[in-house]
Amino acid sequence: MTKITISALIKSDIEKVWDVWNNPEHIVNWCFAWDDWSCPKSSNDLKTWDKFSTTMAARDGSMSFDLEWEYTSVIPKKSIDYIIIDMQYWEYYIEKWRKVSLVFEKDWEYTKITETFDAEDIHSLELQKAWWQAILDRFKNYCESL
Repeated sequence: MTKITISALIKSDIEKVWDVWNNPEHIVNWCFAWDDWSCPKSSNDLKTWDKFSTTMAARDGSMSFDLEWEYTSVIPKKSIDYIIIDMQYWEYYIEKWRKVSLVFEKDWEYTKITETFDAEDIHSLELQKAWWQAILDRFKNYCESL
């Protein structure tokens, strides 16, 4: 399976980055790629074999989809591995069990997040990378604004 890697350097300490990444109160503010979308709800039980879920929705109400994953490994403030287990809107063409790995690295006043994920075979690699990077960039901007 083809893997795609994206990253961001956030000007913030790792404790804040970890909290903003994993706290549903924050997730609803950054977990969407484009300005005309939103994240109306999210829940997160950050433990191995527990789940994360969220909804991404077009602001005009024209469409939405639920996203769910199950954690396979959580090492606090270091790494998170999970498998995507449900994308309600896209499930007809995205395989189950796509793997995602996140690494959090502390570097002085910065925290680097590196995210590697299994590509799906419907959209171009460029589009998938752009979509995931847009979400990560939104996270970076939101986290640095706090």
